[in-house]
Amino acid sequence: MNNLKKYIITIMTISIFVFGCSSEDNSLNNEIDDRGYIDSSRLVSTEWLQNELNNDEVIVIDVRKKDQYDSGHIPGAFHMTPGEVFQQEIDGVKGMLPSASHIEMNLSLAGATPNSTIVFYDGNSNLWSSRGLWALEVYGHKNTKLLDGVWGKWESEGREISTSPPDPKSSNYKFNSSIDNSLIAGLDEIIESIDDPSKIVCDTRSPEEYSGKDVRAERGGHIPNSKNVNWVMGVNDSGEFKSANELKKLYDDAGITDGETIYTLCQTAVRATHTWFILSYLLGEKNVKVYDGSWTEWGNDSSLPIETR
Repeated sequence: MNNLKKYIITIMTISIFVFGCSSEDNSLNNEIDDRGYIDSSRLVSTEWLQNELNNDEVIVIDVRKKDQYDSGHIPGAFHMTPGEVFQQEIDGVKGMLPSASHIEMNLSLAGATPNSTIVFYDGNSNLWSSRGLWALEVYGHKNTKLLDGVWGKWESEGREISTSPPDPKSSNYKFNSSIDNSLIAGLDEIIESIDDPSKIVCDTRSPEEYSGKDVRAERGGHIPNSKNVNWVMGVNDSGEFKSANELKKLYDDAGITDGETIYTLCQTAVRATHTWFILSYLLGEKNVKVYDGSWTEWGNDSSLPIETR
């Protein structure tokens, strides 16, 4: 009996140590979990990140402007310019997803490995961070997260700030899976969706861009039958994602969730990836794709139909 008691105590002690020290400690994300998302695993709190700063398996990437990074950043965070790392001009269309090798090279400079937990943060409601997460999702790095509340929350809470870059690291990062084309929509697919009510195009630009008042390509307006929900409607004034109930009402009322497939777009598929993240993870929509060419491709092709109103 005494041996049995000792065995049970030993097992309990090991369990407390292993699970209590895990980087997946859900107790540090209670505020996020309480919002009712279908899947909150890709969002982390400032408290969670603070707890993981000394974890070599966690790579923190700051995608703000370089001067902002230099003025102060989360300790240990590496800087990346997202428009250079996660966008590239391809076949005359700006802002497209670069090759896997291009992103692998940049992840190697941060010392990342396929087993790394990569946490992105920016200064604008996870706008550019979501582009980074989506790009890694396409190429198969699944353990990628966004910092809820971004830099503004970290700073306002008085957490530690550094002005020194981390010690240089390097690795030979390689994606270990094939590209997931189910997350990307091409031009032909968007054209075919126009007259198909089971396919909904969600235009995440401002109402002025959508109506054609704010023209940022050769032509202004929107894709026929597309629906407009400005990406900024998905976050609160503090840059945190709104609750699941608020988000569901927002997209349901706009008719975005009426179809079987949802395509998101903006100007260069940055705002589009933010909405993709909300629809896919926070609301659990099963078939959401980013139109990577977005309005840059559509608005500059005079052969394609547009609407203005």
